[in-house]
Amino acid sequence: MKWVKSEILWLVIVVVIFSNCDTKPKIKIVETSVQLVDSTTFWQQKYEPYAIEIDKYFAKKHKRTQFYGTVLFAEKGRVIFEKSYGYKKRKTSPEVTLESTFQIASVTKVFTAVAILMLHEQGLIDIDDSVTKYIPELPYDNYNIKISHLLSHTSGLGKYTHFCDNPDGIWVDKDCSITNEDVIKIMESIEPPLSKTPGKRFYYANTNFILLASIIERVTGEKYHDYIAETIFEPLGMESTKAYFRENDAELVNPVKGYESNFREAINIYLNGCEGDKGIYTNVHDMLKFDQALYSEQLLKKETLELAFSGNSKPNKWKHNSNYGYGFRTLELPRTHEKIVYHNGWWRGFRAYFIRRMDKKQTIIILTNVKRGSFLKVIDLVGYLPE
Repeated sequence: MKWVKSEILWLVIVVVIFSNCDTKPKIKIVETSVQLVDSTTFWQQKYEPYAIEIDKYFAKKHKRTQFYGTVLFAEKGRVIFEKSYGYKKRKTSPEVTLESTFQIASVTKVFTAVAILMLHEQGLIDIDDSVTKYIPELPYDNYNIKISHLLSHTSGLGKYTHFCDNPDGIWVDKDCSITNEDVIKIMESIEPPLSKTPGKRFYYANTNFILLASIIERVTGEKYHDYIAETIFEPLGMESTKAYFRENDAELVNPVKGYESNFREAINIYLNGCEGDKGIYTNVHDMLKFDQALYSEQLLKKETLELAFSGNSKPNKWKHNSNYGYGFRTLELPRTHEKIVYHNGWWRGFRAYFIRRMDKKQTIIILTNVKRGSFLKVIDLVGYLPE
């Protein structure tokens, strides 16, 4: 999950307001369990101009072969706009629809963080505990790396995608999946040096979240994928959502494949065997169910979520005061100073964007499966969403 500097600039836009539009796409209004007093007609009139501009933006990217995937924009649980801009490798390939599931890459981290915080609320762990309390074989006992450091990417740990790959002798058989426990054994064996001093500086490393997934497994006695299915996916009715670990292809529901920028299918590499940092397959509708659950206390108490949404790394003012909480990224809009909570992800041809404008209870979900094009203009427009 390699990030380019333009990713933050992509984020804050999701509604591109262009000038005159000649055609108006049909806007689909989908009712959810959230009860609203506003009539369907009112919402259509209010949001149709914005839905038109969203469609114009992504349709233009799609025509230029720069965007393939699904887009959903909702307010207070009501879908205002949703559309699939699919890519099929060949005519015989299945159609890509809104029900298709995409790998959401690092957006998986929000689920791992919520699962950890649920265990914290239950008293089964404490986020101020040392990681070595649960994974004693880690060679960092003298550094007092805490669970909270893993959640906020301030542990200073190196990237397992690097130290497991280099030198090649670490994991010789690249056809064989590497698991979280394998990574822990490698860390015990070679003692990868820390990249930063724990608790001092933000350093984004997927190692943090595979260790969190391993803590979940050791505390609950269940596999990570089973635990989050039982505690998050199933209670929320996320029937199409599955955690992928390279050995369970048959369990995925309507999955699409990821493609690199040259339209070649991304290789299903051995690192896909790790869980917690990536791997979840889902669609825009299931992601909206998760989003709505975060407004209630169905998963976590309000004060716990506020803690998760609070920045725990030094704000990067160059990137619109971007920060990182516990499994959630945050940023401050440059004009209104409104805080946006989000996470994005990239992995093996897939990109995912989960953006929450909480003051307005607006949600933007974008899932793509072809790594093409850039979205530099998408950022400033979140601030232009209707009041």
